[in-house]
Amino acid sequence: MTHPPKTLAGKWEQRWHPLRQEWVVYSAHRQTRPWQGATEKFTADAPPYDPDCYLCPGNVRISGQRNPNYEDVFVFDNDHPVVGMNAPAVSPSRVHPTLYRKARAEGVARVVCYDPRHNVTLSDVPLDSVRKVLATWREQVRELAAVSNVRFVLIFENKGEITGTSNPHPHCQIYATN
Repeated sequence: MTHPPKTLAGKWEQRWHPLRQEWVVYSAHRQTRPWQGATEKFTADAPPYDPDCYLCPGNVRISGQRNPNYEDVFVFDNDHPVVGMNAPAVSPSRVHPTLYRKARAEGVARVVCYDPRHNVTLSDVPLDSVRKVLATWREQVRELAAVSNVRFVLIFENKGEITGTSNPHPHCQIYATN
């Protein structure tokens, strides 16, 4: 098992929400992930391949891993996860330990690239490709729901800078949490 860098210690955690009486996943390190959405606008004139895009086929991601030259749907563990099975230990709160409770944010975070082309959205791909994306979602939910400690699987796509999209390449994320 690999362990997260010490720089992430205390940045993945669950916090107790005293009003809702439930645990909420909190990720303080999300602002340190690569950000392309603020400087890159999607246009129909965008190239099908962007050598600077860490989601395009064959390119190196921020983790240092190289994407395969994928031709279909591509799934990988998120390089900037909000949860992880190897999430760092969380120290007790010094603010108010009974009101402000924290715990490790265990789970799995993945990215699903819909298409190798940088300049499309899910609505632009052929219907057979959309079926492959939906089949991938189904497979991921089944696989992740079988992981111990996973009680909830969420598939979502942020679209546009205003929602926090860090990359215009057609993709979504999956959070499987406890």
